[in-house]
Amino acid sequence: MKLSELGEREIINRVMKAGGMNVPKDDCAFVPSGRNYLLFTTDQVSFDSNIPQGTNPELIGSFLASINLSDIAAMAGIPDNFLASLSVPTDYESSFIESLYAGMKGVLSKFNTQLIGGDTKEAGTFVASGFAVGHQLKNKTCFRSSARKGQVLGVTNRLGKSGSGYIFWTRKYRKATGIRMMLDVAPRIREAQILSDLGVRFITDLSDGLFSSAWQMKEDYGIGFKIVEDEIPLDPSVDRASKISGNSTTQIAAAFGGDYELLFSIDNGSFSTFKGNVEGSGIDVSFIGEVWDGDNIIFNGESWRPILSRGYEHFRPIPLSGDTKEPRN
Repeated sequence: MKLSELGEREIINRVMKAGGMNVPKDDCAFVPSGRNYLLFTTDQVSFDSNIPQGTNPELIGSFLASINLSDIAAMAGIPDNFLASLSVPTDYESSFIESLYAGMKGVLSKFNTQLIGGDTKEAGTFVASGFAVGHQLKNKTCFRSSARKGQVLGVTNRLGKSGSGYIFWTRKYRKATGIRMMLDVAPRIREAQILSDLGVRFITDLSDGLFSSAWQMKEDYGIGFKIVEDEIPLDPSVDRASKISGNSTTQIAAAFGGDYELLFSIDNGSFSTFKGNVEGSGIDVSFIGEVWDGDNIIFNGESWRPILSRGYEHFRPIPLSGDTKEPRN
């Protein structure tokens, strides 16, 4: 069976079975180390999958570092070290690699993360892989499996910037701005640690979008989400992108992904205290629904409807209409 018929998540299931990996499905792999968990994650970028041709290499480097550190953030971890492995065509200029590393370093230095090594090989096409290592106290580490019925769902900041950028780029409307909107993301390291200190239960990053995370949680842990559509915080660009493309604002904000914001839950009994504390923390959060034991559903202002979209998934069609089938996050 072709990979395009399986999709990324079924491929992961088969790889885990073939490799004998009986481990939790979380944003990072983790290993006990005294009072801490050591956190490990890896992610890659390429012009064939998620980088538009002609993107500034410094932006590519910052994107590579950010998406790896975002997985550390998704477990409320503290990033420590980073490695990068590159496959690069021989006709590239040396300045490309130098700028790419400068972009990586710019992000890593913000979070006191050391670039400690990697590998570079010649290849027919450009691919860059990152590997991040972090840590966190065991009682401060957040797991997807901690989601429970009755918890309140929240997200950080606004959703839909990346989806809007994709539309701006593919529709040739402010193309350079669209590329930056897709790739200029920030790992929410500080926000995740504050959320952990305030007692949140589970965290995941929205790399593939809100609907994708909802589907994965239902598949992996049997937990469903009840989401109120009007409570989803929208990036200011979403309205314009909706008018340009014909996609609904919810589809852009929840089905595309690429924003790398944090989705989290807090026990209902702790919600009032949490809400008061988080309002004074300097981070922006919105509360969008709750966790329950049914299927994923969304309230559109009149009734609850099933969430049929599985969001973005590698090896599957992009869940936004556009003029071209271009790579995305």
